[in-house]
Amino acid sequence: MHLQALPNETLLQILHSLSSVPDVLCLSLSCHRLHDLISRPAQRFPILFSAAERQLGPLHSAILLCTHNSSQAPHLPRPSPPPSLSLLRQILDVGTIANAWADLYPSIHWSSSNNDNPDASSSRRLLTSTERYRLRRACYRIWLYSLAYHHASFPWYSRRQPATIRLRAALLRGWSTAELAEILDLQAVLRKALEQHICPSNGTVIRRHKERYGDDSSSSVLIVNHHLTCPPPPPPYQQKSQSHYHHHHWQDQTWQGWGDDVHHYYVLEDMLKFDPGEIYQLYDFCAGSGRLGEIIGGRDGWQQGSKKTVVETHVAEMGDWFVNNGQTLGETVDFVVGERGEDGIEGEGAIVHAGV
Repeated sequence: MHLQALPNETLLQILHSLSSVPDVLCLSLSCHRLHDLISRPAQRFPILFSAAERQLGPLHSAILLCTHNSSQAPHLPRPSPPPSLSLLRQILDVGTIANAWADLYPSIHWSSSNNDNPDASSSRRLLTSTERYRLRRACYRIWLYSLAYHHASFPWYSRRQPATIRLRAALLRGWSTAELAEILDLQAVLRKALEQHICPSNGTVIRRHKERYGDDSSSSVLIVNHHLTCPPPPPPYQQKSQSHYHHHHWQDQTWQGWGDDVHHYYVLEDMLKFDPGEIYQLYDFCAGSGRLGEIIGGRDGWQQGSKKTVVETHVAEMGDWFVNNGQTLGETVDFVVGERGEDGIEGEGAIVHAGV
């Protein structure tokens, strides 16, 4: 039977069964009748938000993130906003980032560079739809926590104040211990993305350099330095060649280290204050398309120099409150779990091991 010969009830059921917003929009453009059906206000938003729930859900967590503002504490209940195209666009923006982390999770969580389990890559697989749902929920909640408590209004000297601890804990008390474990699991993946691709330690840079060039130090120059310090000038013979090449080999291999193991730990703690969207943009710049200059401000000169210099510039623009003021999510989770009389929770692999 031809599609246009079906009754409206059947067509609406087909539209309601689609699994993503793009699928709904594409099908609605296939004929005038479907387009007319979805153009009706009474049908448009139920269909679109139903598809968004399957593609980007849980929408409740995404809407709490999209509607957050500083005028109200994030843990306080607030009425759901009426469905609108503007709200749907915001949900699509944050949901796309959450799904991007769901795509990256297997390659980072089951990485061959995992020191605790070098054979983890043999267990790598795609996430199931249920696991992707749990990861998106954790992503929205980390994002909300970051927007609420990782900004200039919470400097380093306030992190231990009892009133501040209680304020942060109020948001987490509404989530179950299993859901808090999923948050810690995703935070561990964010940490590994930072550690492996965005701000690697000096030891990681040296190891990768040896894997690529062996012990032959004449093939390239390797210089490591510390967080937010100015890089030394290139050797004279490299300065001489700068005018002849647009891209320089030494820019890829020098000045990428972010300090030794102890210093690097505190660098990662600082960087984890970025929300998942910002970390994904930095990851895409350092390990992907390298378009951070277009994404963050589009400023001239951001594509110059090493990737570490670009990331350092972005960190410096956050202000003095950002440096030496590590993330507080982990310690707040420990505080809330301790309130519940539990010794602690193991977050590693909670998204893929839940219910196992």
